[in-house]
Amino acid sequence: MVQLVIDNSKSKSGKHVIRTLLYKIDNNIHEEKKFSSKVKPTYTVGEAYLTDIPSKGIYVYITLIKNIYNKVKGKIIVINEGNIVLVLNYRKLKIKKINGDSQFYEHVKRVLDQVKIPVKRANLK
Repeated sequence: MVQLVIDNSKSKSGKHVIRTLLYKIDNNIHEEKKFSSKVKPTYTVGEAYLTDIPSKGIYVYITLIKNIYNKVKGKIIVINEGNIVLVLNYRKLKIKKINGDSQFYEHVKRVLDQVKIPVKRANLK
């Protein structure tokens, strides 16, 4: 069982924002809404929850942070059967593989299309 933090918060000024998303992938894509406990968020305005991921299934965990210059950076993690199988970075509308198996990228692509996160290019080498 893996525990992840779902954090949706922003700073008081609104210049810094963090947003995390968790999706379960089977035939369809479902956003996970089951939270186990409340934890302290990264920024002051908003909330953060701890969620448990069961060992079955494929999950895509996306963390996006917007900074003072309106630039968005992030990390995308694919979890299969309770193990991290792919880690990607998101920066300047581009995706870069950090480590893992590139064949799981098609699940990430389906989620990004559904959530409407723009991607210009993906480097999976």
